[in-house]
Amino acid sequence: MRAPSVMRLVVLSVSLLGAPSWAVEHCQFKGQPINLDNGSSTAKLTGTVRCVDEDTKKETHTVSYRDGKRDGWEIRRWSDGRSVEQEYRADKRHGGFKRFEEGRLVESTQYADDNPRGESLRYHRNGKVSQRTDQQPEDAKSTYAEYDESGRLTEAGCGLQSSREAGIKDCVWKGPSPLVFFHPTGQKRSVIPLKNGLREGVTETFDAKGERTASTAFVAGLRDGVSTEYRAGKPRRSTTYARGEKEGDETEFFDDGAKKQVITWKGREQLKRVEFFQNGERKRELVVKGDRAVESIFDDTGALRERQNQFRGKGYGGWVPDGLSESFLPDGGPERREHFVQGDAEGQRQEWAENGVLVEDSQWKQGRVTERKRWNPDGGLVEDAAFHEDGSRKKKP
Repeated sequence: MRAPSVMRLVVLSVSLLGAPSWAVEHCQFKGQPINLDNGSSTAKLTGTVRCVDEDTKKETHTVSYRDGKRDGWEIRRWSDGRSVEQEYRADKRHGGFKRFEEGRLVESTQYADDNPRGESLRYHRNGKVSQRTDQQPEDAKSTYAEYDESGRLTEAGCGLQSSREAGIKDCVWKGPSPLVFFHPTGQKRSVIPLKNGLREGVTETFDAKGERTASTAFVAGLRDGVSTEYRAGKPRRSTTYARGEKEGDETEFFDDGAKKQVITWKGREQLKRVEFFQNGERKRELVVKGDRAVESIFDDTGALRERQNQFRGKGYGGWVPDGLSESFLPDGGPERREHFVQGDAEGQRQEWAENGVLVEDSQWKQGRVTERKRWNPDGGLVEDAAFHEDGSRKKKP
């Protein structure tokens, strides 16, 4: 969820002193001309300065001082109906702020010690509130709510810099249950049951046409139970949670409802991952135990084609071969058998032709071949060589 757009409010509230370049105004204090750009003119001032437009003679600017510092309201007005009002205390923004366009209130907020604090409101053209924020010194305790032109709630949450959805843990929502968000069309977007301000039970979300897109089980503001995503009314992904963490199976589905992938989670770790063909046969399987795993690959008949022992590599970016790796011919016979140590070939490697004849037998050390014999599928020897460290063949005596 995106964070609410509060920056514009702050920027518009920074300074009210600068008049547009096309406006010429004259200012007076107690009937005498005064230049507000000259700091010495206001150094000890107490009272209200009033400014008028040179052409229209209409009041454009009023500002109150106490002992040379702005104290009270400063008001700016423009001929097109725009105006801003800011309250000060000892030259710091403190109190109310209001912004108008075409004479219509579009924004209001509260300041304390030169910083926005408390409730801020923005308004649609029809006068209804478009955004309500409660800004606190600690951002996590700040809240926001956004509304459409009909007054329906569209978003709500905590934090103006890093937002969290309403009712999620650490974002207690002080409002009725269920909390309901709407699409611009008026269709419900989310229906969120709450208990003590936190999500409890099944939250459901819908697209603009009213089609359900997700259902998520919550306990005390944390995902707990089964969460399901839908596409065209059918489950697309189903995930089991416990206390906010994935725990159990996460299942992805094909459009026809067949399983596409199942990942088993425990304590943020994947214990098992199985990919499926659409016909239901396993395609790939990874079984994890601690820092070791076994990966198996199958064809669409369910026959095992490859199996590899693996180690959780450090600096490799994932699992690496470690131990025996095997591949198999369609009839189940061996195709290749080799050994690895943390990603590097080590020890014996053997390969077989489709007729079952051994066609390669080699030795490896730290990822490089040291000795190799090769045969034709009919058994005829075609290579018998040893190798230097740079990969070149050793010369025979």
